[in-house]
Amino acid sequence: MPKPKENTLPLRIEFVGTSLFGPGRGWTVALARGLNMSRSQLFEYRRAGCIKSGRDIDGEMLALIDRERDAAAQRGVDLTKLRNRLLSMRKEGSDAA
Repeated sequence: MPKPKENTLPLRIEFVGTSLFGPGRGWTVALARGLNMSRSQLFEYRRAGCIKSGRDIDGEMLALIDRERDAAAQRGVDLTKLRNRLLSMRKEGSDAA
């Protein structure tokens, strides 16, 4: 994953958004939702490059990264259970035939 060339809030926002949700138009919607803000608020943070409301955007993005990581880990566990269940069902089905 490439590091941003500059270290400004707008670039960090874009870096995190595109890294988590992929490039294209959809990352802004997903990132705003993950940060519990509107797209227009996210746009203002990206445009202004400063924090007006006293929100810790970097801290909120770190917490979002943690939540996304935990969700991905849980999804891996759920997929493994699903796979094992299908293998068990497949074995039971072949035994009956």
